[in-house]
Amino acid sequence: MKNRLIACGIVLLGLNAASVYLPTQNLTLAAQTVSAAMGMVLVFLAIRPQPNQEPRPAPPSSPLPPPPRAEAEIIAFLALLQQHGRLVDFAKEDITAASDAQIGSAARVVHAGCRKILDEYFEITPLQNAEEGASLTLEAGYDAPAYRLLGSVPEHPPYEGKLLHPGWIAQSVKLPRITGTNEKRPWPVLAPAEIEVNGN
Repeated sequence: MKNRLIACGIVLLGLNAASVYLPTQNLTLAAQTVSAAMGMVLVFLAIRPQPNQEPRPAPPSSPLPPPPRAEAEIIAFLALLQQHGRLVDFAKEDITAASDAQIGSAARVVHAGCRKILDEYFEITPLQNAEEGASLTLEAGYDAPAYRLLGSVPEHPPYEGKLLHPGWIAQSVKLPRITGTNEKRPWPVLAPAEIEVNGN
């Protein structure tokens, strides 16, 4: 292959040199024609697969990137709410045709399971220890994100009103460990598919 390319290059140089020093119409046309033909041959030789050259194997597909840890831990926590309180089942179920008694019965299961998980993984306390309905005054500089002001609110504090809800705040959080993931499914399973196997 190398010798062929060298020979083609010498022929092209000779024809072009002759067309420059002996500029006749026929010689110039011949040089242009041969140059174009050899150019096509060289392109063909360059792109043609070489003999005894094995095709390169396709690079292996890279695994899916793992999800951010915080989001994955949220999914794992939601899986616990589903496991113990059937929260996802309840939220995804169409209850428009269900009776109040049916909804109430399902809500008891959801409430008991979800409360168990909240107590186990969160330390949650009221923002206000006063009873609902008690009078409350918020002075200037109060923690604004911790309160929602309703009704006719003056432009500037102090604000005097009645406590409608004490609010909640998390004092500590213990998110569950992430388990059961793999390269094809990097996110935790919310709820495994349940299969009843017919044994022989």
